[in-house]
Amino acid sequence: MADSKRPRSRSVLVIDTGGTFSMEYDSEQVSPGKRGLDVGKDHQEVLKKLKSISEGEYEYFDDKGQEKDRYSKKNFSWTYHALSERIDSSSATPQSWHDIAKVIFENQLSFDAFVVIHGTDTLMYASAGITFLLPKFTKPVIVTGAQIPVLAPGASDAVGNFLGSLAFATWTAFLRSEKSCHAYHSLKGVFVYFNTKLMRGTTVVKVDSQRWDAFDSPRIRFVGELIEGKPVVTESQTGALIRLLDPDERDLSISPKLYNLPSGTNPYPLVIHLFPGLSLESFAIYKHDAIILAAFGCGNGPDTIKESLLDYLDKFGLVAVVSECLSGSTSAAYTACVESWDKKH
Repeated sequence: MADSKRPRSRSVLVIDTGGTFSMEYDSEQVSPGKRGLDVGKDHQEVLKKLKSISEGEYEYFDDKGQEKDRYSKKNFSWTYHALSERIDSSSATPQSWHDIAKVIFENQLSFDAFVVIHGTDTLMYASAGITFLLPKFTKPVIVTGAQIPVLAPGASDAVGNFLGSLAFATWTAFLRSEKSCHAYHSLKGVFVYFNTKLMRGTTVVKVDSQRWDAFDSPRIRFVGELIEGKPVVTESQTGALIRLLDPDERDLSISPKLYNLPSGTNPYPLVIHLFPGLSLESFAIYKHDAIILAAFGCGNGPDTIKESLLDYLDKFGLVAVVSECLSGSTSAAYTACVESWDKKH
């Protein structure tokens, strides 16, 4: 039997990690604020601004000064949590991602959704990292940021990105469920929201360092888009990315685990981008447990690295080959394909 009862008001935890979004604006230099007795007003000013944005109707404009959307108050509540040390995301590390994931994991019974404010420089790494640290997470986590600080005078994309993130974090839709009846559903998993587009956390790429339309998902289409102030999830994306809601009860489903970071001398892979003329005497000198090789086209590489790469495989054993192209995939159709070298070895 269809359950058409709307879910109760949704609750969101907003996690401020720093980055351009929440920086103090200075015409000469933009630097991240730090929470503390002497400069504690920094994150309070951000909170004050976010409250003014989300309460009641608010208009915001794009980078050309044109009115972009008009938002009105939604049926949800949100709580602001500033990390003890907000940083420029260029200084972020895997431990930073784990700290964010831990906050989400420990608060999953208290909130229905999460919005993570993050710097744009390494936002795509953070969203992917959080995805893998929180496998099979059952609630929506929306990672966002801004090219212009929310406290900056004049137009800022932080306004639209914050409101859009809240809109998708609290999105519910009356859809057909697995039992062939209609019921309310919400998103689940980690996503990136930027400039009206909702993208998977593992497929997003930063494509522009200045424009507001800074992120794209070239390999997989967008999950959704904000249209006239309303979140719209693409029908073909539903299924693995949504979950059934109980309209009466607080969601008590728990993500199975929070992964720990790997340990060891060099626990993270070395990323090498191939370029014409590259010649390496030995990959093994890096002594990393794994290498990610960004190869040409369908995964092709020059003969000048073949011997040293096979030597690395004998000693360490793991090389992941990806294409340097923004879309498409690797293929063993060519004899120059790096993936095929080990099979012929």
